[in-house]
Amino acid sequence: MMDLITNGLIQFTWVEYVIYTLIVTHITIVAITLYLHRGICHSAIEIKPILAHFFRFWLWLTTSMRTADWVAIHRKHHAKVETADDPHSPAHYGIGHVLLRGADLYHEEKGNSETIQKYSQNCPNDWIEQHVYTGKNNLGILLLFILNILLFGVVGIIIWSIQMMWTPIFAAGGINGAGHYWGYRNFNTSDDSTNLGPVGIIIGGEELHNNHHAFPTAAKFSLKPWEFDIGWMYIKIFSFFGQVKVKRLAVKTIVGSSNLDLDSKVGYDLLKSKLTVITNYTSEVLKPILKVEIKNAKYDIKRMLKMSTDTLSRQPNRISDNDIDRLKLIFKECTTLETVYDLKNKLYDILYSRNIKHENFIRILNEWCEEASSKGIDSLKVFSNSLKGYKVV
Repeated sequence: MMDLITNGLIQFTWVEYVIYTLIVTHITIVAITLYLHRGICHSAIEIKPILAHFFRFWLWLTTSMRTADWVAIHRKHHAKVETADDPHSPAHYGIGHVLLRGADLYHEEKGNSETIQKYSQNCPNDWIEQHVYTGKNNLGILLLFILNILLFGVVGIIIWSIQMMWTPIFAAGGINGAGHYWGYRNFNTSDDSTNLGPVGIIIGGEELHNNHHAFPTAAKFSLKPWEFDIGWMYIKIFSFFGQVKVKRLAVKTIVGSSNLDLDSKVGYDLLKSKLTVITNYTSEVLKPILKVEIKNAKYDIKRMLKMSTDTLSRQPNRISDNDIDRLKLIFKECTTLETVYDLKNKLYDILYSRNIKHENFIRILNEWCEEASSKGIDSLKVFSNSLKGYKVV
């Protein structure tokens, strides 16, 4: 009996133990990104009952997480992103706190009954959810602990410990912390989300976090030709076997030849592509002019300009009083930059307004284009003309 407890039923080489541990932790990540995140939370995919329940059971066994808790907390994150009400924003808590205590922040918010009630719509509420997964959430990880010892003996305790740490470190701390602090941005979203790298494997594709915040209900997180989302690979595999159905993908926008007028059809396409429009404005107009201003500015203004690169890309409601004061000093010397910055904010307000009738939207946007073209700034004129060529395909 002691020999069984010490060595377990299965004796692997150390390489085989590593491979097994990587496989079981990866299954947990796949369950989170496909079932909890893309499936239940954002309804980007529909997962058939057998596979969906396997994911539910696996998450109960390996993480003790309840579907409604995870989904509610993540939905609140999107609704309150980068504010004091965001359950885990580095902008509020600090990067170190989120990285090291991401799991603690999750458990603190899980205790907020108002959050769970408000944001957990459409989560499973069947018998097993009510009588097993709710109230007995720690039973799963206890069963896993016992199973690991039976299978692998003392080594099973090490494997179990890694399984327990994997999600808090890589998913909770990694995505919620690093995914809002380091990396590159394809889209000028109204938050600090970043892509940690162009290849999303370790955390199931969740590394492409800026892409996800740009299009939250899209099933595929990789949006550039050089990006890879392993979660999307699994979706395609499960789709082939009829276990997953893709419901939504990101809007695909192209900029073709400009029409003579900004008509109603183009207007609808611009509304569908508004994030791409603002992102393109930042990269095609704002940043090139900023680069010229930095090159020509005096030392003190040059230093402030470099400090304000990210600030200029954000909307006014997301910059601090210190940033506002710095921009005022910059704009006294850099009037061209002030012009394109103000026009960026005006364009954002037009595109994101919910109180403008479509015919008025077209008129106001045409007026914006006329104003932009009249400023005598070449890149601004080119961009305003390009708006007439936006198409959703």
